[in-house]
Amino acid sequence: MNGSYRGLSLHHGYPVWRLLCCLLLLVLPGVLQAAVTPQDAQINLQAGRNEYVLSLHLQYLEDADHTLDLDGARQALQAGRFQGGQTQALNLGFTESAYWFYLRIHNRNSTRNQWVLESLYSIMDQLDVYYRFNDGREQHQQAGDSVMFHQRARAHHNINFGLELAAGETVDVFIRAQTTGAIQMPVMLWSEVAFADKVSTEQIVFGLYYGMLFSLGIYNLLLFLVIRDRNYLLYVFYIASYGLFQMSLNGLAFQYLWPDSPDWNNRSIACLMGIGMFFITLFSHSFLALKNNSPFLSKVFIGFMVVYLGIAAATFVLPYQLVIRTGTLASTFGVLCIMTSAVVCLIKRFRPARYFFVSWAVLLLGMLAYTLKTFSLLPANFITEYAIQIGSVLEVLLLSLALADRIRILQDENQRMQARVNEELEQHVRERTLELERANRKLEELSTTDGLTGLKNRRHFNEVFALECKRTSRSGDTLSVILIDIDHFKNLNDSYGHLLGDECIKAVADAIAKAAFRQTDTKCRYGGEEFVVLMPSTPAEGALRVAGNIQEAIRALEIPHQGKKLAVTASLGVATVASEHEDAVRDVLAQADQALYQAKASGRNAVVSFSRGFTSGQVKKA
Repeated sequence: MNGSYRGLSLHHGYPVWRLLCCLLLLVLPGVLQAAVTPQDAQINLQAGRNEYVLSLHLQYLEDADHTLDLDGARQALQAGRFQGGQTQALNLGFTESAYWFYLRIHNRNSTRNQWVLESLYSIMDQLDVYYRFNDGREQHQQAGDSVMFHQRARAHHNINFGLELAAGETVDVFIRAQTTGAIQMPVMLWSEVAFADKVSTEQIVFGLYYGMLFSLGIYNLLLFLVIRDRNYLLYVFYIASYGLFQMSLNGLAFQYLWPDSPDWNNRSIACLMGIGMFFITLFSHSFLALKNNSPFLSKVFIGFMVVYLGIAAATFVLPYQLVIRTGTLASTFGVLCIMTSAVVCLIKRFRPARYFFVSWAVLLLGMLAYTLKTFSLLPANFITEYAIQIGSVLEVLLLSLALADRIRILQDENQRMQARVNEELEQHVRERTLELERANRKLEELSTTDGLTGLKNRRHFNEVFALECKRTSRSGDTLSVILIDIDHFKNLNDSYGHLLGDECIKAVADAIAKAAFRQTDTKCRYGGEEFVVLMPSTPAEGALRVAGNIQEAIRALEIPHQGKKLAVTASLGVATVASEHEDAVRDVLAQADQALYQAKASGRNAVVSFSRGFTSGQVKKA
């Protein structure tokens, strides 16, 4: 049974078909269970073995009113209230109850002391693990997709906990699970070495998988820019939304994109499910030309799209349990509707529907192979383990071919419509003109953007500053300027190199952009390690408050370097002016520069405000 449940949770699957499989498992949790002998609640670690399936050894107890603590769970165990004997990894479905799980681990003679306990279902809100060793020691660890990512024992997309267990030692393990979604408990125990090998394999697979999606997305985006067929653009949105949802579903988004936002991570799956299904439905509606091929199904698709957008929006206002269940059900019916539409278009001999139908059929076969592997009806190997990934990649490739085939069909039709060549040519000229205008606007945008930080550059600042000076002098309103200079930046560059210096500049730019969040504010890289924030209609108090926020945001930065984290500080100069004379308004930049100089002279890492009541050399420290 060694490794027979590796990857048992459905989080690796393609999102749409994963939802179908989840619904099946939730409604019929006993269907298709393989004939596996129930296990007792003890695992014995043996020499030469580096991974263990814990799922069948777990005993469990429902805590419907959330009143049990660890002592209560122990008493319930002694009273025989825990139950077990399952022949599949526990799938308790959507529930508002908390659950306690128990097993005992005894290191009989394994030379491995360091172990990793891993939950293969990465979207559980919170798991608390309590270790009680035979010498009386106790440990508590907490992780989950609603808990800060850094609390995990290993920086891995699956929930995991560390365990140190020497030969001859025994530990009682209590696990408390609580989530707003479904409770599934496929659990593995890995030695440190085996876990590292597993992570290495996963990185290769996920790298190839997401690399393929990214490449196909870029390829189809370029095709859209050349061909101008909206189906290519919709397909790019299809791939992008699917990829982001998939990353959120398997925990990679929490690991790499928003590790410090557990609340958003907890809601992201339902939100991205709605967005992903919206673009899948929109692409299918456009590709199958349902307005012409089936006006009734076209209206049904539009209804589904409204529902999916509602699900995405409801994520932020309604209880997550209601949204995820509604989204799962709506996605299931949406997929069935898409397959039905493909069949209808095939019956009507709509030629582009051929590849479309085959691509979804391939995905379904991958899903079926993975499901049969899950229930031990197919052998566990690389093909069945990653059958859904393989099927989904083939599905994406086939849809790309379907788009190409669609273009070829359109070209054949165009050859039979030579009488409209002149009209089409004129249309192409108009399209190219619009394309050139878009390109010019894009070039203009690029010319005013700093390539390193993504902020606006000094050229853009000078243009905006001139306009704001005119506006302020006419209206008599206030205009504030904040100048920011990274402290000791030259020393940082000299000590750690320009690459780290660039990382520091980008991090500071991000901190400034987040701290000064008004749309009317202009945030620019002024030059080198200097930045400027232009704030129209902002009094001195407001500018000082924003400057303080920027200072704190920069002060909180930690730049990673060779296992260390380097602190960053900055000096800020603030000036505010209100005058009817444009030249006087323009002086605000020089005043902010004087305040910045004073901030440096006063020891740096300070905010200094220029006071118009003082002489040019007098400043006031914020």
